[in-house]
Amino acid sequence: MARNRQTIGTCTRCSQGILNCSYNLFEKDALTIHSWEHRCTDCGYRVTQAFRSDQTAAEATSDPTVCPFCGRKAVT
Repeated sequence: MARNRQTIGTCTRCSQGILNCSYNLFEKDALTIHSWEHRCTDCGYRVTQAFRSDQTAAEATSDPTVCPFCGRKAVT
């Protein structure tokens, strides 16, 4: 599992904590999962999104290597 975490700024919810963007890549056999998370170190605000290789084309609407919340590119 590849993991990459970056600090991206101040939390938009509480305006006090640090907001971290985390990327995880899970690979097993033919299945690949790209997982993104934004989490505040102070108030605990958290939002996640995962993209699976077994999703249909209609469900896969964006590039799974780009964060859907802040637009940063995955680094593995």
